[in-house]
Parts: sequence; C-alpha cells; structure tokens
Amino acid sequence: MSSYIGSRTSIGPSPGVTSATTKQCAIELPGAPDIPGETKPYINYINTHGKLITHTTGINSLYDNYLRGRTIAGRNAPVFGNRPTIDGMGNVAGYRWVSWDLFHERFVNFSSGLRRLGVQAGETIGLFLANSIEWVLVEFASYYQRIVSVPLYETMTQNALEHVINESEMSVIVCTAQNARMLLDISTSIPNVQALIIVDSFSSELVQVGESKRVSVRLFHQVEEAGAKQMVEPETLPGPEDVATIVYTSGTMGLPKGVVLTHANMLATIAASSAMREEGDVYNFTPKDCSMGFLPLAHCLGRMVMHMMVSFGVRTAFPRSNPATLIDDLRDLQPTVFVGVPRIFNRIQDKVLSTVKVKGGLPSALFHYAYNTKKSNLTRGQVSHWLWDRVIFKPLRDKFGGKLSLIVSGSAPISPETLEFLRCCFSCSVIEGYGLSETMGPTSVTLIDDIEPGNVGGPLPCAMMKLRSVPDLGYNVGDLPRPRGEILVQGGNVAREYFRNPEKTRASFSADGWLCTGDIGMVDERGRFHIIDRKNNLFKLAQGEFIAPEKIENVCMDHFIVNQAFVYGDPLQSTLVAIVVPDESLLPMFLRNKGAMPPASRSEFEDLCSDPKVRALVLEELAVWGKAHDLRGFEIPKAIHLHPVAFERLDLLTPTYKLRRREAKVYFEDIISTLYSEIQ
Repeated sequence: MSSYIGSRTSIGPSPGVTSATTKQCAIELPGAPDIPGETKPYINYINTHGKLITHTTGINSLYDNYLRGRTIAGRNAPVFGNRPTIDGMGNVAGYRWVSWDLFHERFVNFSSGLRRLGVQAGETIGLFLANSIEWVLVEFASYYQRIVSVPLYETMTQNALEHVINESEMSVIVCTAQNARMLLDISTSIPNVQALIIVDSFSSELVQVGESKRVSVRLFHQVEEAGAKQMVEPETLPGPEDVATIVYTSGTMGLPKGVVLTHANMLATIAASSAMREEGDVYNFTPKDCSMGFLPLAHCLGRMVMHMMVSFGVRTAFPRSNPATLIDDLRDLQPTVFVGVPRIFNRIQDKVLSTVKVKGGLPSALFHYAYNTKKSNLTRGQVSHWLWDRVIFKPLRDKFGGKLSLIVSGSAPISPETLEFLRCCFSCSVIEGYGLSETMGPTSVTLIDDIEPGNVGGPLPCAMMKLRSVPDLGYNVGDLPRPRGEILVQGGNVAREYFRNPEKTRASFSADGWLCTGDIGMVDERGRFHIIDRKNNLFKLAQGEFIAPEKIENVCMDHFIVNQAFVYGDPLQSTLVAIVVPDESLLPMFLRNKGAMPPASRSEFEDLCSDPKVRALVLEELAVWGKAHDLRGFEIPKAIHLHPVAFERLDLLTPTYKLRRREAKVYFEDIISTLYSEIQ
C-alpha cells in the first residue's frame, strides 16, 4: 500500500545547493485535543493558520490543470514525447514531441470517439499498456468526458486481472496487441468487455478472433478519427468531486483493492506542491525543464509526477519499455528531472563502483579521493565541487544526458549509502518522501536543503499526519523524545473509500476521515517522519523478538552482490533464513576477489548459486555486512539460498516492485524447510 519517494540530494533551483537546513518541517495542529494513545496531528509549517490547502483558485479539475500548464508553457511548446520505432528490428528515431495545442485536439477527438463507442460519463475505461503518448491521451480524454480511468498492470496475475476488469465493469480497454490476445483468451471470464482499442499494429486474424468472441477490435487512430468526424462534446466539464480514476493497489495480500480518487484528491497534492515551491521548499520547476516519465503511469507516483509536470508547464518524454535501453534514452533526451526506483539507482551505484574497483591504480584512487571530498562537503549541504565535478564525475553525468537537476526515487525505501552516492556523483537535487495509493502518491516530502538520510519529511500542506500507539508491537507515542506508532493521514489528497468494498473501507478509513496506513513510523523534533516498517510485515521469533523483515532485506540489498532478498522467520524457530538473488555480473567478481571462483566448468550463474562453498561465502559476507550496519544478532539470517531467477520473473513482485510475501513464502516453502533443517 505504501510508496516511498526515496531521494538523493537537496532540491533547489540549481544543481549546486550550498546549504543544509534545520528548518522545522511540521508543527502540531493548533488547538488539537489530546487523545490517549495518539500524537497530536502534525501539519506543514506553512499551515500556521491550521487550515489545509485544498486547491489552486480557478483549477477545479485535471482538465483545468492542463489548460493552466498550456498557458504557462505556450500553446506550441512541446508537452509529451516518445521515441517511435522505425523498423521491425526495434530501432528507434529521435524523440518526437506533440505540442500542447495538438495534444489537446487529439484527446478531445479521442474522447468523442469513446463516447461514440458507447462509453458514458461515470463509466470506466481500462488502460493496459506501458507508458506512452497513447496512455496520456486516453487519460486526459477520460477526464474531459468525466469517464473513470482504471489502469491495469502488465504484471497482474490472471485472477487479479479478471477481478479488476469485472469489479470495475469496464466495457472498453485500450491495450497493446499482445495484451489484446491475452484478454481475448480469457474473454469468457470478462463478459463486460465489448471493445479493445489497440495502440500498435496487429493482424486481421486478431479482428477475426475478436468477432468470434463478440469483442470488437480496432486501432487507436480509428477511434480518434471517428471522434473528430462526428464530435460528441461532454454534457458537463469535470468538477472536483467527480471520480477521476480507480487505482487498484498492488495486492501484496490477496486480490487488489480499488482506491477511488477524485479530481480534488489530485488537485490537493498539486496545490500543495505549488505552495511549497513558492516557499522555496521544493525544486523550482519551469517550462525549461524536461522530465523522463520512467515510473509506470499505472502507479500513483508516476501519474502524480506527470500531473505536477503538466501543472508547471514541464514537458515529459516516455522511454522505451525495455530497462536495458533506459540509459540510452536518458542520454539522448537530456532530461533535467528523472523519477526512478531504488533498484535502478542501486544497480547504477554497483556498476560504477565495481568498474572503479576493476580499474584500480591511479583512476581508482582519484575517484575515491574526489568522492570522499564531496562526501565531506555534504555535511554542509554542498553537492557540487568546482574541480571534481568536471574532472571525475562529468562522464557519469553525461551518460544520463548531462543536465540532471533533480532525481527522485520512488516505490521503496532507499539506503543512506545510495543517497550519498547520487549526491556525490550527480551533483543534483534529490528528494525523498512517503505516500500511498490512497493518497494518490506523495503525502510527505523532505525539504529542499535536508540532506539527512532516513526521514521522509513532514506532511504536504494538503495533509495532516499523526501516530497511533501499537502496544502489541512495542511502538508507543509515549516513546520520547521520538514518538513511534502507526501512521495515520487525513487531508484533501486522501481517498474516501475502496471501490465496492465497504468492509475494507471501514478497516482502513476511520469515521472521522483518517487513513490508517498500516505503516509504522517515528516523528522527530523537527516534525519529520521516519518509516520503520509495515505493521503487517512484523512478526515474532520463538523467543519473542519482533522482526522487521523489510529493514533486514534493505540492508542485504545494499551490498553490491545482492539484487533481491526475502527474509523469513518461522514463529516456532529462533533464527531467520533468507532467499537471495545475487547480481549475475558482480557475484563472479566477488568470488575472484575472495580467491574462490570455481573452475570454468562450474562458473555458470546457476552453478555458482547452487555451489555450497559459494553459498557459505555469501552467508559469511552478509553476516559481517549486517553487523556493520547495526543489525542485531537475531536479525542476521543464519542460512541462505542463492536463487538464480529474479523475483519478478516468478510473479513475486507487485507492479510497484514490492515483495508479495505470502506468495514468496508459498513458492519457497520447500527451500525454507531445507534451510531450517541445515541450521538444526
């Protein structure tokens, strides 16, 4: 449910921020009553009058927000871009952009085409494709006609996919040809679907299959052209209380829940960001900026960032869907803003540091001297260096286009070491924060000059946050000087319900409008929140110690040889075990450094993972690493299994890269039993 907006440097109008801040992030709500077992609500320091920001005057919908961005940027300025494929070999052209005016014309035409297909205001439409100009065309078309967009994740299981389609009663889905074939294969299980709109090329055979199943199949441009020929205007333009989208949560536990989000929910976050920008607390976005739209638009953070860019007149380009081409796309785009995930940044860090290590000698010594100099300067809030940025770090920056001014990391917590690495190597602004699907992305964010890792800032000016004691888990708001407990959120950005699910709505939303996040947090003296773990993830070992597995997994994944980790503890056992997916390219280097690389006949990745000696070396290495990173003895796994297949290939990750713990436990059940047998 929760989503971290992890980060790397202080945020400011230029890459060279030169001061750290001790500013108060949040204050207690004036006049709030004392409630036993709870802290008082915390509000952003901007809200000195005690009132939350709800919207920007005159902006009543996301359509209005688009018009505002067009006014700021200029009608003929670029708004969205992509790299079209030019042949059957996957080769692409340079970035092609669509102007604000042309994009407006296209989404109005497409919205008319949807109405001609029979989709009415208040009904739903599915989006089952990767980030693209077509994705945002459908989104803005749905807003214009007051149609409700429902994203479908390409990583959804068939059960989850059928559940979302049937519960939301969508009759039309915009998708790729590949996804259309999958939908037609399960058409008897999704009887409401009447039409598939395909964004790429397909054969006539697909149309015939659709006809045999009473599902019409047509091209995207056909719907757009039909709408332009016979315009169907909306009866009423959208308002703040109209439902904009239903976003189904990732579903780490069971079937996903549909979070109902209105235009007002998203506008509150946009208005709050604008207010913080005016105070100089966040990056100073202007139409000169360019954003790389990497995070999935089906993910709340990715979509919220896109709408913020629109609000400030910033253009956004979408990369190819293949992660292997991301660096090429970044280099050619030369963005100033990049929103990614910790896994991407961890890999960049690992590759850079391993390359430096392989070079050795003078190049390695120079890199580490420059790095340590910049690391020392970070304590003063200085992320740039007049010499080392040009001599040592420029080649790395150039690989990412050379113009990055802001890096944002989302979906999961990011380690202090990775934050430090990005600040030192990229010399650009970085933010981190915290949010959920139920808050349509961010609900707290670090201040521009805050370079202290481990916190997610105070609440946005549109929200309040407080803590509630969880005595069964040992977290109490009476823990001083830093209260601890479950994080509760209230504000204009917070959804009110789960779609057609009153039971889970009652379980997560209090009668007075507080969202119970299930996340365990701590608040410090400056009103900054720190995320400790998920309430539902915590478990006890046999002797009664509480374990926060995500914390341990993050420590493990901070080591360069670990790509992914799943930590498990049997409540009847006194020790932990772990499933580790090593880095295929860095594990051999680690073994060579240890003088333990097996003969060539046993050097394949799968062979290395199954080699008992390799397993023992990695276990020993992670034990030393864990102790160095303040893990207590019972928090260090006593047995590990090295798995050669990434979790996403086993359907063990959510679309937002969170571990599906229940599914992981089932999948690795036999291996877990074997590991405990080895310990005994």
